Amino acid sequence: MNRGVIALIAGIVCLVVLLLVAGAAALVFAVFGMMDRAPAHVCGLAIVQRSPAAMRLVGTPIAQKGFTGGSTSENNGESYQRLTFNVTGPRGDAFVLAEGTRSPLASHLRVTIGRNQHSEAIYSGPLDCPELHESQKR
Repeated sequence: MNRGVIALIAGIVCLVVLLLVAGAAALVFAVFGMMDRAPAHVCGLAIVQRSPAAMRLVGTPIAQKGFTGGSTSENNGESYQRLTFNVTGPRGDAFVLAEGTRSPLASHLRVTIGRNQHSEAIYSGPLDCPELHESQKR
């Protein structure tokens, strides 16, 4: 084969590999984006941002740092979400755990914040918040 054909084949192979990597990255970011729209995350982050305990721990303003992780599942009309994420403020970072359940009959959310092996439950109640209704309108 001549060098032009080899260069063309190498270019096509590189392009295909690049497209596969870009597609995989887009899929990963889409999954993380779905986690950020989960009700437990939307309300959990809003609750943290309004919480006096969180404000004492990390200061204000409070913003999410990094990606949201965790798991969601649905069974017989009941959904369960266990999501984790980090928040940051002028006084440092903290870890947040938001666990929520929703069914046609009831809902519940528990939000815990902490760092250095110390945590505090800052909310336990219905899985509902104004930010959730705003995000559902979009």
